[in-house]
Amino acid sequence: MMKLNNLHKNWRKAFILSACFVLALSILPSCKKTSSTLGTEALDVDALIAAGGVDNFQLLTSSVLLDTVRSDNQTFGTIGAYHDPKFGTVNASLYTRFSINGQLSLPAGATLTNIDSVVLSLNYGGYYGEFDPQTFEVYQLADIVQSDFAYRINSSIPTTGPNLVEPASATQKPSTVDSAFVGVGKRAPQLRLRLDTNFGTSFVNDIIAGNSAFSNSENFINSNYFKGLKINVANPSPAVGKGAVLYFKLGNADTKITIYFKLLGETTPREVSLVIDNKCADFNHVEVNNTGYPLANVLANPLNGQAEFYSQNFNAIPKIEFPSVSNLSAKTVINNALLYLPVAYQTGNIYSPNLTSLAVCYKDDEGKLRLITRTNSAGATSFVTGSYSNTQKGYVFDLREYIQDIVSLNKQNKGIYLLPNQLFYNCTADRIVFNGQSTAYKTKPKLVIKYTEFK
Repeated sequence: MMKLNNLHKNWRKAFILSACFVLALSILPSCKKTSSTLGTEALDVDALIAAGGVDNFQLLTSSVLLDTVRSDNQTFGTIGAYHDPKFGTVNASLYTRFSINGQLSLPAGATLTNIDSVVLSLNYGGYYGEFDPQTFEVYQLADIVQSDFAYRINSSIPTTGPNLVEPASATQKPSTVDSAFVGVGKRAPQLRLRLDTNFGTSFVNDIIAGNSAFSNSENFINSNYFKGLKINVANPSPAVGKGAVLYFKLGNADTKITIYFKLLGETTPREVSLVIDNKCADFNHVEVNNTGYPLANVLANPLNGQAEFYSQNFNAIPKIEFPSVSNLSAKTVINNALLYLPVAYQTGNIYSPNLTSLAVCYKDDEGKLRLITRTNSAGATSFVTGSYSNTQKGYVFDLREYIQDIVSLNKQNKGIYLLPNQLFYNCTADRIVFNGQSTAYKTKPKLVIKYTEFK
């Protein structure tokens, strides 16, 4: 790229070109102004997005499947099922180990008189869908969740024994806002499942007997005394528009198994807990079925993405191509390049985007996704992301440096991919419906470039 002080020598002309199939759009609400590193050539965001001009840049929009994604030790554990009108069904279950906080001990020779209750509590971290009743199931694992294994969304572990959830506790209407009453106090919102009391008997009796597994958390994990639980729902395919995938904070102090019991000769009930700490491996198992739904049509034929294209966590990401950018001369300097992608579902709709930003990626020669970076005037490097604008009802991406690399032949023009935040992509059920260029809606995607061409 030429230095700034040489620009005036070979300047010939500047254009503003739009990737929209229409020649003009209504001016969108204002937003923060962005500046090009070329200084005075900058335009503000809404001026660029609203620009008309020559319609030379075609956008090809579609969605592609990701390789089966990693799902072990994520930010949230996911449980539940929902039926999306655009994407089909999503059914998530959780496999996790448990540990203990320090030593668990009871008086030697004590006698267990009864187990009052056994409660599995899971602290909410969020949800996607509707708070319709769901029927929960809990099973013991026949093998451990290994801490050094790369589990993916299609991974599973065999279970052993019957469903542990008491029938009266199984079907619940989730709520991430209602406090839970535990004892005499209120706790943060949580799912509380009462388990078969027989499940707790062996734990208490082995603690009384001085089983070394209960001497500390390390021994409990290493002994494989308790292999863990699978937690799922019995309603894998709700009616269209029904259900939700629930997110749980596994490391939260309220996420645990609590056994309430009494010992012979004592009037005060006791309790012991199994917790999930940083030594406990876990993974999410997620089944996505798009068959017969719009996303499947786009995956089968990318041309269908010209009307709508999609992002679905666990499963598929958008791909955007702009082949005619390659027609620009290698001597062209890109002053500004904004990609605007409007969405179909907006504020107030249960399917409006929860994802505040999307990272921009490309595929390397080995077919691996690589995050695109940019460098600011101070020389600092950051990833290129697009933020959701509620006023503009879409995502806006600054692609100036990337388009410059394509024009300068430093990168191949093979399209970009949009990836949600990697902290949540493998543990939330968010999805986005984007308008394509042949959408019936008013707002269409467009790539707007301001450039300077040199002799």
